Amino acid sequence: MGPTLIFDKSAIHSFSEREAHWLTNLYNINRTPTLFMEIVADLKKIPSDLQLSSEQVQRLARKFSPLSTYQNIHHAEIWRHNLLGEYVPMDGRVMLGGGKLITSAEGKRGLLFEESPEDKAIRRWQMGSFNDFEEGLAEMWRAAIKEIDLTKPVQAYNKFKPKGQKLFDSLDQLIVAVNRMCDGESGQYNLLKNVVENLVPNDATFSQAVVSRWKIRGRPPLRKYAPYALYCYAVNTFFAVGVATNMLSTRATNAIDLQYVYYLPFCHVFTSGDKFHRQVAPLFMQPNQVFVEATALRADLKMIADRWDQTKKDSGTAFFIKYPWRGEGMVSEKIWDKCVPNWREYADKPEAEPLSPEQNAKLMEEMRPMIDASQKASRRPEDGPINKWDELLNSQSKRR
Repeated sequence: MGPTLIFDKSAIHSFSEREAHWLTNLYNINRTPTLFMEIVADLKKIPSDLQLSSEQVQRLARKFSPLSTYQNIHHAEIWRHNLLGEYVPMDGRVMLGGGKLITSAEGKRGLLFEESPEDKAIRRWQMGSFNDFEEGLAEMWRAAIKEIDLTKPVQAYNKFKPKGQKLFDSLDQLIVAVNRMCDGESGQYNLLKNVVENLVPNDATFSQAVVSRWKIRGRPPLRKYAPYALYCYAVNTFFAVGVATNMLSTRATNAIDLQYVYYLPFCHVFTSGDKFHRQVAPLFMQPNQVFVEATALRADLKMIADRWDQTKKDSGTAFFIKYPWRGEGMVSEKIWDKCVPNWREYADKPEAEPLSPEQNAKLMEEMRPMIDASQKASRRPEDGPINKWDELLNSQSKRR
């Protein structure tokens, strides 16, 4: 029942392995594609010593628990579907991919989510196993960052702006102006065209499909028709203007850090140690969301890990801490109060009595039809990869 948390690479770097293992006791982890790629890129962090780079990735991978950790689908896939009128929840839920509808023999239905290609890759990395495709990805990612030049928007703006004129005094003023623009003051049709061209440029066929779908729906406001796509357009516009007017740094990696902001609708908490995120992320968060410094969250995790080391360990880690400790200065207590306001009611309830063997047997019997349906629908090793991405990412590995 804990809040969903997103963190960037600066945060996971700052946590020790023993600290990171306690994250999933208090939070559900949304692992973004951007974080996944930033970790892959570390395979080429030290070109002169590939062994050392691999060891760094292995150490990072070991900080991920398989429990309560979920891989979000890519933001570009989400906004394309949203522009075609498909519903995108923006209430802190992780956007999972690959769900398979299953039906039990009794007619009950459910969704089966199997291990993602990214989960399989991270499991390999934890054992020190990597492949040539991942090394190629790392090279491409680092090469792409080198090609980013954020000084060009600044040069263009300085060339055409009237002397002495300043558009905005602060980022707060800029976000107000961007939101006002996204209300469609110039007309919803023009706004839709701008959003499509910004997010899916130079694709006339897709643009026509979007406009046709929008018209069939009765030309609704974009905030209702494609709220996630409009949100990402606002993020891009804010960034472009902020960089051009020198309110945001022209550091190339800011273009990568920006991608984490695309995933804020799919979390309750975002933690980072990055200055850019400290500046920008809170401006795009809702009242029930929290930005927390990675150092503050690390203090919670260290407190938990230290106390666990001092216990007799007569109970499992799952029972050691399930809710924030109250009155002990944990930042997680404040986070839960904001994101899960009724959590204290559950924390104060006495622990349920363990099920008897007879009750366990009865429960398993009730669940058996759905378990059988899941096993029947699950992929087997001989079924091959899930998709092309899985085939490439999890191609035959070479151990280092």
